[in-house]
Amino acid sequence: MGFLNKIFFKIHSKLRKSYFLGPEVKVGENCKIESAKIRGKVSIAENCKIIDGVEISGIVDIGRFTSINGPNTDIRSALHSVKIGAFTSIARNVTIQEYNHDFDALTTSYFHQNILGESYMKDLISKGSIEIGNDVWIGAHSVILSGVKIGNGSIIAANSVVTKDIPEYSIAGGVPAKLIGQRFDEDKLVKVKELGNWWELDICTIQNLYKIFEN
Repeated sequence: MGFLNKIFFKIHSKLRKSYFLGPEVKVGENCKIESAKIRGKVSIAENCKIIDGVEISGIVDIGRFTSINGPNTDIRSALHSVKIGAFTSIARNVTIQEYNHDFDALTTSYFHQNILGESYMKDLISKGSIEIGNDVWIGAHSVILSGVKIGNGSIIAANSVVTKDIPEYSIAGGVPAKLIGQRFDEDKLVKVKELGNWWELDICTIQNLYKIFEN
């Protein structure tokens, strides 16, 4: 493993065959990080699992108990941040990219960087930060683009390209992704919302809520 600048690891985390490069990487307690590359200002809360070739770069914040699986899953920010909530699941071959080439410029190549010797940031554009809520499931081979907000409890079907906001507890899919259903019927959705932000509670309370909700 490579280490540079400010790298902080809490106890009981398992780190294997991974590369960490600052300016600041924070890993919470009881995380499992295996065969990953993590660069930039990255914060990973407790009990996260990031495995099998995931690459993360830029300003990225990941909530607790979130699972990110490779191979070929990339989370990249350059101009704005990427925020991923708690208890979220991200499958293999997913791309979350906050920036793009500047297609209004004369050329879409990295002209400022490669020809003018300036920062590559001048060659990029973005519609803003990406915010993925809590308890979100993102299916394999999906792409999440800049400026998008995916609401709590939503599901993104496999092979989708998300270019616009997705409301909470929705099921979306397609290219570009569109709403194709709701995760719960109205009665069950009322019960879910009555629980409030359950993902912020302690684990014992969540376990009890789960048992009650399933009955």
